[in-house]
Amino acid sequence: MDLSFLIIDDTELDHFIARKMISNVSNTYMVESFLDASSALQHIIENKPDASFKIILVFLDIYMPLMNGFEFIERFEKLEKSIQDRYYIVALTSSIELSDINRINSYHSFKARITKPITAIGLKSLLNKVAAEFGIGLPQGY
Repeated sequence: MDLSFLIIDDTELDHFIARKMISNVSNTYMVESFLDASSALQHIIENKPDASFKIILVFLDIYMPLMNGFEFIERFEKLEKSIQDRYYIVALTSSIELSDINRINSYHSFKARITKPITAIGLKSLLNKVAAEFGIGLPQGY
């Protein structure tokens, strides 16, 4: 499998929705979840990604307690480029504030933005973009 997922969000419901949308595409995708950004960052630092995955698609909530998505991305961008290159980070937010959108766009590690909750249409659009960019095959019938 070329693609796996990492969900970083402090809300259980948003984890459930994201997992459901992903499993509707294919139940063979590996999905890891973290309720706080610092644990997810530690996981990324300590665990080398499986070589069978071309890319790990990360859904990162922007507003969380303790370490928010912006703090996560600032620390992530200090990691080795070889680590950064394995992750495709998507800002997951319910904010429509122009200042938030501009701030998201100011980080090179944010590759896309999806409005919460994740929808089938939003996920399909994102997966088509990622598949085209990285030459990843999507499940048949998708």
